[in-house]
This record gives sequence, C-alpha cells and structure tokens, in this order.
Amino acid sequence: MASYNDKLIDSLATRIQLFLFWKSFDGEVIKAEEIEKYIDEIEKFEITNDLANLYSNTYYQTELNKGQKITLDENGNKKEISIVSICNNIPSKTKIKELFGSNLKKLKDNYASIFNENFKSAYDDLMKKKQCAYCGIHVDQIKALGENKKLNNKRSDTRGYTLEIDRKLPNLEYSKENCCMACYWCNNAKTDEFSPKEFKPITEGIRKAWNERLKEIGEAEIEYKSDEEFWEIDFNKK
Repeated sequence: MASYNDKLIDSLATRIQLFLFWKSFDGEVIKAEEIEKYIDEIEKFEITNDLANLYSNTYYQTELNKGQKITLDENGNKKEISIVSICNNIPSKTKIKELFGSNLKKLKDNYASIFNENFKSAYDDLMKKKQCAYCGIHVDQIKALGENKKLNNKRSDTRGYTLEIDRKLPNLEYSKENCCMACYWCNNAKTDEFSPKEFKPITEGIRKAWNERLKEIGEAEIEYKSDEEFWEIDFNKK
C-alpha cells in the first residue's frame, strides 16, 4: 500500500496540475522550471469539484486537435481556450515530482505542513479501520479466504491483505471528508472512474461473490451497515 508520504506527493502533484490547468484559461504559459514562482498562489489555490470535473471529464476526454476548445465557467465568467494550449502547459506528474527535490522543495516542505495539519489525524484514524467502506469485507475475512485458497490475486505480496486509502471523488484532494478505506478489489474496480453513488451496485455484486466464497469455507457472511449519506456522494455534488 502507498505510504503516507506517497499520498502527500501525489496530492501536491495533482494540485499543481489543476492549478496549471486553471491558469491556462488566463492565457498564461508556465514552464515546469518556472512553477516555483507561483508557490504562494498554488498554496492558496482552491480545488473545486466543477474544476476537477472539467479537467477529467472534458479536457482528458476531448480529442487533441488544433481547433478544439473547452470553456471554463466561473460564476458566469466564461473563458475559452484550445486543448493544445492547455496540453502544452501541464507537465506529467513524473516531471513535477522530479522537481520536488530541487525547484519545488520549498513548496513541498510548505505543503507537507499543511497536509499534516489537514490529513495526518484522519490518516491515523483511517489506518485503524478494518472493513472496506464499499463491499464491507473485513481484513480477517480476507485472511481466511487466502488461507483457504479462495483468493486469486497475484499481487498479494504487496496488495490485498491490508485495506487501502481511496478518495471518494478521485480528483479532489486527500482529506478527512474525501477519503475512506477500501479493499484492494473495490479500489481496483472503482479506479478513478466512479463516484460512490455510481459504484454502489458494483459493490453489491462484489459482496455477493465474497459471501459465496466465505460460505464455502464455513465463515460468517459480511456484516455490513449501509450509510445512505456515503452512497449519495457523486461527481455533480459540491
């Protein structure tokens, strides 16, 4: 499972990419080595659900050609820009992470303090949870399935026997409100594509399959208490 530091790095890289995406609509071209000049702005930058959605479901899904444009609407203030211009303005996460040891070290150190303040206690609480928030399987049940040759996961040396942190809405940052614990199988199936609301019927199928296997080895079925508020979380909600 990815470490706490991995989550911090990934969260900051996502923040920088969304910041550059947002800045593109003002016609600003920011080279990777110039990102350090915008440290103060990046720290204060607010990631909204609307912006995150535009980034993932419009920018990434639109064919890259010279004439194609997309529009950002911020409280009635509409800005339009070509896909090509945005593409030229957003370096890969790998490139951004390379800069954390040099140009962006100050930003990383500053963000670490903010991230620790906002997420460390939530992270510690999440690590204590033993049941998948989606299908409801308990880590003890996963262990029992493995011991009885009822698991087919070929990555069980690194993933499977412990739960993983999942962002309910994947384009928003790691926070107490946006994170839950998921088993490897639910986390893998949900990917970055589905909101909890969309994923609910899939989890019901996964739970049914688990219960069939648990029954075969004489283990009790999954005890799962549904949280209706959790299942209402969707991409189109603030």
